[in-house]
Amino acid sequence: MPSLSVVMQLLVITHATVVDPDAARPRRDQTIVVRGTRIERVGPSASTAVPRGARVVDATGKFVIPGMWDMHMHADVPGGRSLLPLYVAQGVTGVRDMNGRLAVVRGLQREVAAGTLVGPRVVVSGPFLVGRALPPALGIAHHVVHDSASAVAAVAAVAASGADFIKVHNGISAEAYRVIAAEARRRGMVFAGHVSPPTTVVEAAAAGQRSQEHLYAFPNRCNATDSAVVAAALPIQQFIMGTCTSASQAEVYTALARHRTWVTPTLIVQELVATMRPTIVAGDSTAQFYSDSLMRRVAMEMELPPTPPPAAIAAGAVLFRKRMEVVRGLHAAGVPLLGGTDAPLAAGGPGTSLVGELRHLVAAGLSPREALRTVTTEPARYFAADSLGAVAPRAVADLVVLDANPLVDIGHVARVRLVVANGRVYDRASLDALVSAARRAAY
Repeated sequence: MPSLSVVMQLLVITHATVVDPDAARPRRDQTIVVRGTRIERVGPSASTAVPRGARVVDATGKFVIPGMWDMHMHADVPGGRSLLPLYVAQGVTGVRDMNGRLAVVRGLQREVAAGTLVGPRVVVSGPFLVGRALPPALGIAHHVVHDSASAVAAVAAVAASGADFIKVHNGISAEAYRVIAAEARRRGMVFAGHVSPPTTVVEAAAAGQRSQEHLYAFPNRCNATDSAVVAAALPIQQFIMGTCTSASQAEVYTALARHRTWVTPTLIVQELVATMRPTIVAGDSTAQFYSDSLMRRVAMEMELPPTPPPAAIAAGAVLFRKRMEVVRGLHAAGVPLLGGTDAPLAAGGPGTSLVGELRHLVAAGLSPREALRTVTTEPARYFAADSLGAVAPRAVADLVVLDANPLVDIGHVARVRLVVANGRVYDRASLDALVSAARRAAY
């Protein structure tokens, strides 16, 4: 691992164009004064003094955005520790960890906070709640809930562990789900995660589920032609990407907007299931960071058939187009969206896959500014943390300096020049070193 950047007591970024995802237009020629881990001042470069003794970064021609969040990832995987620096290398300064052994993830969190490990801020769920036991070979931490009593016990266990929130997974009965929701409310805990039958997305929103992941349980509105093609979809495609209905979904989307329920589409995972092609194979640009044991774990989780029938590929193409339409409908109805990737499952791997997700969100109908909100200001609103997701005085100084304007092309978020995270500054050479170290750690 390369040596870590020293903690910057005083950093000044001058002559930057500040891109506030919630503002109507960028603020040009700005100076940002960072003291420790907080932004002290932001103002026009012509009138904002540079304090004596500060490290000064000239950001002429550069664009500054808030640090990005991947709102659906997994750190407790084989080799997960060595993958965390890849998030920072791509400007991802915060993540929501959606499952894992709490002791493992909290340990990583402590290392990041202490500066002995480069990585993003982590919000942690711990073991998730699921309706049936999972194969031990997967190594996935979970609590099985099958009735009211086990639901009460599982929520109590997660609460006692000190997890930040409760994650619900698949196969939970209606009775157990209602108890989970009630217990979470009683304890003042957020619960989020999958929606699976018999619970509907509207019922989950009404029960107070903070976010719904992967578009599970959202039907696709199809015409007769599309329905005929989708009929050939494989079970895994139907489960993850939904089935067809002729009914309008407008009332569903309106209900989610009314309940202020966030949705994390993970379109990059939807694309994987649509094409039925492994997105991470030996020798590709993602696999260079993955150990053999992690490659096996990814293959086991997806369980893709080696030779999917052409009809299933055709069905997947229709379903992916319909998933994009669902996202477009949710966005148009005012449902808040979160950018997440399910890393390390997604192509590109930690950090890089978020760029692919943002591209999909733009293709689904969001503007680049609206897509940028899904990984900056919307996570801040989701966490009710006004100190996050902003380039403003008193905000946490998680910042990304880009070489090009992300409002022109959302793919420009990949053109990272400098990252400020956890009170440390990583220039381009430091970021490249993080990537190289992650590559070496895989072998």
